[in-house]
Amino acid sequence: MKKLLAFVAAAVTCLSLPVFAADVVLWHAYRAGERKALEKVVESFNSSQKDVRIQLLAVPYDAFADKITAAIPRGRGPDLFIFAQDRLGDWAASELIEPLDFWLDEELEQAFLPPTLEALTYDDAVFGLPIAFKMVALIYNKQLVETPPKTTDELVALGKKLTDAKAEKFGLAYENANFWYHGAWMQGFGGRVFDGKGKPTLDTPSVVQSLAFAQELAHASGIMPQEISSTLVTTLFNRGKVGMVINGPWFLGEIDPSVKYAVAPLPTISKNGEAPRPFLTAEGVIMSARAKDKKAAFEVMKHLTSVEAGLVMAKDGRQTTARREVYEDPAVKKDPVLSVFLSQLAKSVPTPNTPAMRMVWTPATTMMNKVINGKVAPEAAAAPAQAEVSELVAGARR
Repeated sequence: MKKLLAFVAAAVTCLSLPVFAADVVLWHAYRAGERKALEKVVESFNSSQKDVRIQLLAVPYDAFADKITAAIPRGRGPDLFIFAQDRLGDWAASELIEPLDFWLDEELEQAFLPPTLEALTYDDAVFGLPIAFKMVALIYNKQLVETPPKTTDELVALGKKLTDAKAEKFGLAYENANFWYHGAWMQGFGGRVFDGKGKPTLDTPSVVQSLAFAQELAHASGIMPQEISSTLVTTLFNRGKVGMVINGPWFLGEIDPSVKYAVAPLPTISKNGEAPRPFLTAEGVIMSARAKDKKAAFEVMKHLTSVEAGLVMAKDGRQTTARREVYEDPAVKKDPVLSVFLSQLAKSVPTPNTPAMRMVWTPATTMMNKVINGKVAPEAAAAPAQAEVSELVAGARR
């Protein structure tokens, strides 16, 4: 009788537990507010579903890409993961990720802000649904800057008024030796990483002009500290020792609550009257080619990039979400930070997602360090970078 009762009790317990037809494992690298917002979205999904459950796993960003590359071929990776588009070409060429065109329809394609879906497209196939977009803008301390500059000439003039090098106070700070940050000036001068045929173009007159401008801003203007790191930018801004920084939405979570700040579009380049065009990073929800249940995984992708989820990510996580309809919400529309990043989106260029882009970063970083920290002439720094990238790309093609 005791054994029978125990069996019945166990059976009743099993019947009371939820039975899921599919568990979809999702990896992400979000932190702070974005992580809490994502957890809220997942919790809401899981509580409303009977057949599908999301299992969420946070992975440190620095190790994320390597873990994806190593885990998926061994069948130990996630079904879905959230990542930027810059490694998309590599993973697609290695058949680690699943193209989504089979499930996409025109209505869903039109639901995202351009060019976020374009950024997650490689070789005419879509490999991710956009969840967020990120690029740099001008972030300023409202106690030091009353009106943000509209041109780079105004930026320098205002920066000089704010700078007192002896007191370690500066007008402007950003990671100017970082090629990704430099992309705004390079593309504003008309330069690009590759031409239409995929040939590297790091030594064109437009790129050289942008390097000269960055060097002038770093040294001749006298408004910036030397050898700038991300830590220094944060420290100076939080201590009220720099009036303006160039940074992205991820920086907002690092700002001390006591600092009153605002965000403005990057100032127009006075030398040519053109707007800076920063690199666009589109974060997408990407499906593993080895996802256990691809139909269930795609349903999860649609939910994570839905209007409902986007509103949570925008309002709770302060994320610049990629879903178009989110910005029709009155609260989001009035948000002075999200609205500026939305306006900057139209003046951005997707970071190339081809496998060749991986070969650009190291030579381009060396080029930037020569120009900014070594004070090498722009032409002399650009030529070897162009030669090295061209050689690497040609070798990879062979």
